[in-house]
Amino acid sequence: MTHIIILGAGFGGLAAAHELRTNHPEIDVTVVDRRDHFFMGFAKLWDLARIRPLAGGSRSLTALGDRGVRFVQSEIVAIDPTTRTVELADETLAADGLLVALGAAHAPTHLELLAGPGAHDLYDGRALPAIHDDLDAVTEGTVLVSILGGPFQCPPAPFEAVLLVDERLRQRGVRDQVDVAISTPQPMTLPVAGVDASRYIAGHLDERGIRLLSESAVVSVDGEARVAHFADGTRQSFSVLLGVPASSPPPVITAAGLAGDSGFIEPDPRTLRTSFERVAAVGDCTHIPNAIGALPKAGVFAAAEGVVAARNLVADLLGGDEARFDGHGYCFLELPGQLVAFVQGDFLAEPRPDVTLTEADHEQFVRKQEYELERLDAWLG
Repeated sequence: MTHIIILGAGFGGLAAAHELRTNHPEIDVTVVDRRDHFFMGFAKLWDLARIRPLAGGSRSLTALGDRGVRFVQSEIVAIDPTTRTVELADETLAADGLLVALGAAHAPTHLELLAGPGAHDLYDGRALPAIHDDLDAVTEGTVLVSILGGPFQCPPAPFEAVLLVDERLRQRGVRDQVDVAISTPQPMTLPVAGVDASRYIAGHLDERGIRLLSESAVVSVDGEARVAHFADGTRQSFSVLLGVPASSPPPVITAAGLAGDSGFIEPDPRTLRTSFERVAAVGDCTHIPNAIGALPKAGVFAAAEGVVAARNLVADLLGGDEARFDGHGYCFLELPGQLVAFVQGDFLAEPRPDVTLTEADHEQFVRKQEYELERLDAWLG
């Protein structure tokens, strides 16, 4: 029987597995991931805002077995894309088709910046208990959210986070005594979505008295003194630092010869095929150029790519029509008070991405909840 291995059980891997199992029961599907559970990235923000604990949005990956997909929890030691062989910690797997959906790691140099007291990796769900403790204890000084470099996952998330932190401090009655700021090395808040979306976010920051430090790249952090130093020579003291590390390609893809000049896998932008026969790649482990740089590293793109890649692996193995990724994506941009603005567009359009944004309302927040539940139920039950 034809066998496809999917490396990674994030948005891209789970969407691909669902596509294969739903439409091609004749194909054996194996999913490999080092984790035993899945949650969507924005679930961390709901925990941060005390809307819902992270566990409330987590599902066990063992549920894949109920859908006829073999799940293997293991570290991936090596990949041979020529033979489509994967060496795991305690076994070796071989496939007729291989989909690499391994996501991205966090840049080690940026994690080192966050090693001191009061500093946390905002994107690490395991850091949430310590973040809660520090935000509950702060009564003065500055809470600084800092984008440490790029590319980074989910471009709107740091701005959503700082707005939710601001709201949390207001609810505690200490906002007047606590400064809130966000730093970014970029010239505007959300360049990937364009000027209008960037102004929209900047306006909400300004309304709440959140300082925006644009073109401010952190070069070092004095953990004991709790001071962040920027490339222009300025510095910012902090009581709590929530850092957003740049994305780093998983070392195993570099060792496998899958990485391009960007350091990430560079598949065909429309078919997601790599230069290796019957090997595709999707999601945050890839670099897909667009008119202003690269496609954002966001789950909605990974999921759409996963479906396209799965269909093209089937076409290569069994015949059939080629699928094409159209570059369309969207984002639920969350604001305080359970309000959500909806950003959508063609991010592969020329001469620049064609992106629109709606005003925030509670209806879109409900739609975001439905989006999560529908996909969790479809992928994992």
